[in-house]
Amino acid sequence: IGTRFLRDESGAVAATYALALTGLVVIAGVGFDYGRLATMDSELQNGADQAALAGATQLDGKSGACARAAAAAVSLVTNTTVVANSANTVTIANEAGCDAVGTVRFWQNRDGTNAATNDGNARFIELTVAARSVNYVFTPIVALMQGTVSAGAMAGLGSSICKVPPLMI
Repeated sequence: IGTRFLRDESGAVAATYALALTGLVVIAGVGFDYGRLATMDSELQNGADQAALAGATQLDGKSGACARAAAAAVSLVTNTTVVANSANTVTIANEAGCDAVGTVRFWQNRDGTNAATNDGNARFIELTVAARSVNYVFTPIVALMQGTVSAGAMAGLGSSICKVPPLMI
């Protein structure tokens, strides 16, 4: 019986499938969780972009421009996330100061090298949304992917009509 069992090759494919299926399930799980991570990144980046654009509309150089811009960025647009572990609302900490520190920063130039010092020279707003963690499905079992996702955006007002070449129709 022992020699016949060793020579018998029927059912050898089942062991190969069992070994391959384990690897395929792990790869599919990591791919699925990476997809959720990429979705969260896109949701946060969309929220940051929309909040920065909302804040940039208030940078008119008049008194209180920085405070209005920060308030608009924080409360004018409401974005939600679908795959977050905790609160689903994309949040930004409200900072009314016209400076280049914190999560809402004001700049004089697009490169973000000259910090704004008052409402009159604040031309660009840069902000960072609160970081979120993602609901992983497969990778907590093997602890491959951990961490949080955050996003930021910068926006400012400019005259676009002067930067566009004329159309000849």
